[in-house]
Amino acid sequence: MVLLGGGVVMTKNFNLRSLYLYLVCLVTLVIFITGTIFTIHRTVDLLVKDAYYYQTLEDFQQRYYIYGSEGKREEPQLSQEEITQRYENYLEQENTRRRAQNIRNLAYSVSAMLVGGIFWFYHWRKIKED
Repeated sequence: MVLLGGGVVMTKNFNLRSLYLYLVCLVTLVIFITGTIFTIHRTVDLLVKDAYYYQTLEDFQQRYYIYGSEGKREEPQLSQEEITQRYENYLEQENTRRRAQNIRNLAYSVSAMLVGGIFWFYHWRKIKED
């Protein structure tokens, strides 16, 4: 029986195997908690629309302006309708890209939850058996 700092009495034999099991439980619990936090975050990202910053139409138009040798801006070679259409395509592509990235990240965080949870449960059961 060992008396620890806060008055906790430990009757179990604390050996290298127990230390290993407790450390693995700690690490897998942290992985599980981190996976849970990121799963919630990615789920909210998928559900909330327009949560990201996109370039404004005015900023997007800047790439089509031509500047003369004196730095004077000239009108773009494309019409306003063509620029607006390209801007709408840009927004669609960005939404698709961000959604795909969020789905990949959600898969990673769910797998961290599953792996961390399963490993934690297994090792905690081993601790309880001892």
